[in-house]
Amino acid sequence: MKNYLKNKFIETFKNEPELYLSCGGRFEVLGNHTDHNHGLCIAATCSLSIFASIRKRDDLLVRVYSEGFDEYTIDLSNLNKLDNEIGKSSALIRGIVSYLAKDYRYGGFDIYMMSQIPGGAGVSSSAAFELLVAQTVNKLFNNEQIPLMTLCKASQFAERNYYGKMCGLLDQIGVAYGGLVYIDFVDIANPEVKTLKSHMDDYSFVIVNSGGSHAGLDHLYKAIPDDMFKVAHYFGKEYLREVDEEQFRQNKQDVIEKCGLSAYQRAEHFYGENNRVRNAYKAINNNDIDALIKLINESRVSSTDLLKNMYVGKIEGSPLEACELILKASNNKAGVKINGGGFAGSVIALVPNSELENVKNAAISRYGIKNVHLVSVRNDIPSEIK
Repeated sequence: MKNYLKNKFIETFKNEPELYLSCGGRFEVLGNHTDHNHGLCIAATCSLSIFASIRKRDDLLVRVYSEGFDEYTIDLSNLNKLDNEIGKSSALIRGIVSYLAKDYRYGGFDIYMMSQIPGGAGVSSSAAFELLVAQTVNKLFNNEQIPLMTLCKASQFAERNYYGKMCGLLDQIGVAYGGLVYIDFVDIANPEVKTLKSHMDDYSFVIVNSGGSHAGLDHLYKAIPDDMFKVAHYFGKEYLREVDEEQFRQNKQDVIEKCGLSAYQRAEHFYGENNRVRNAYKAINNNDIDALIKLINESRVSSTDLLKNMYVGKIEGSPLEACELILKASNNKAGVKINGGGFAGSVIALVPNSELENVKNAAISRYGIKNVHLVSVRNDIPSEIK
């Protein structure tokens, strides 16, 4: 990979690179739709990664070549948000540097990138791109003195304020910290992150993209936190994490009457999912993978029955259909749930290796080989390629 990136960099920029970086994507093990209400999550850095060769410049230009996309140049002498960059990767770079420039050094660089992360697989290719750029600034200009959480916050700032997509810190933390991580968003500005040790040699993670488009679904994604906020406001709080679960359940009928059944059910999912994350934390630490699989399957049922983000309109072609296919192919031995926001897109399965071929074959037969990804947990943070 290093030789490949070197040759491509020389071919593109007519110079030799001085730095080689890689950054994994992320997938969600447990904790679906909890972060926005200050909940709990377990995420993992993914083996599917972005790779880059980089060279510092002596001016403020950033020249970017990413395989499959047009080359572009950014002038960092202007760090203000540009309206014509909204929704473009150049906005992410400008936003990251703008955030870091308050306390750290920056400058121009040339960068050649290639990515293994497929679009639509729910592996956070945007967060991987962001952390790769942020780590480039950290290594080239700041002697690796910028904390990981600051790199995550710079990336989130760029995505929300420059790129124009509302996001929490979950994706960036999952990408940045390496391995399996337990994240507590009780202080959403400064989440608690714990790295988990686990040995899953007899199991594999499989991501299956059900193929549905996320286009036109923004109102559905927005409705989930809005419903949870509605219930929190009923109790005079801003977030569900501030509302006692027992008090929530004791007021069930009045909450349903005042907030609606959907809001109550989605709040019920929040509390149940937080409890599942707590139990999964114990299971992983005790290396009880059977218990983890059970919790993953309970999450899927909750997403189907309470959160209601497993399909839109019909089950055919939906994440729920993909889950049912995987369960059947694994002889009901896999744990499988939504991966990301839901309604369309991908699912994540933890599969015993004894059932892996059955699951892969069934998923490939239904969705095609490009939509089935065998992944492992990447233990490295965004780091140099050796």
